[in-house]
Amino acid sequence: MTKRILSLMLAAVLVLAVFLPAAAEEIQEDKTYYVYTENGLALNVRKEPGGEIIGELPFGTKVQVISFINENWAAILFQDQIAYVNTRFLINVEPEALKNIIEEEQATITGDPITDINAEFKSAKTVTQYKVKMRPARVTSWVNMRWVPSETGMILGHYKAGEELVVLKELDHYLQVQDPDTGDVGYIHKKFAAK
Repeated sequence: MTKRILSLMLAAVLVLAVFLPAAAEEIQEDKTYYVYTENGLALNVRKEPGGEIIGELPFGTKVQVISFINENWAAILFQDQIAYVNTRFLINVEPEALKNIIEEEQATITGDPITDINAEFKSAKTVTQYKVKMRPARVTSWVNMRWVPSETGMILGHYKAGEELVVLKELDHYLQVQDPDTGDVGYIHKKFAAK
């Protein structure tokens, strides 16, 4: 009886060995991304999603994503093995190129930032509170909550796609929002929020 069970188990392992590589090839996305952490630190590489740290990737490292497990985790090839990284810190533009894009956008901003911020504050209207979901420009990115309604304002927090904040006031271009978990209050741009 034991030999029969062992034979069946061995047969099952052989069948899996034949079919698993084919299945893995079907889900491969083979996309190039880059490590981007706002603090410039390295990205932890894990043995499994949320599991043991087995290494790190420096800021700006080119990463080949095998597949996205879900909106939070991506499978990558790391030191000849499959490992996992948080998608929040992957972007599809080289960090240096992204820096140049941001600098070009900032160069086109005209007017006095203080005047613009004051104009936003003056446009504020109190509303019946409602929730909005974050909708970053890229699914793998995040939405910044800022201290003042301005792209130059200090960042208070980052929110992934689908996370919810409570709207306290509506401004011309921004929403005053509160994080229901931490109680933090700040501002997000309207274009990154969905009811």
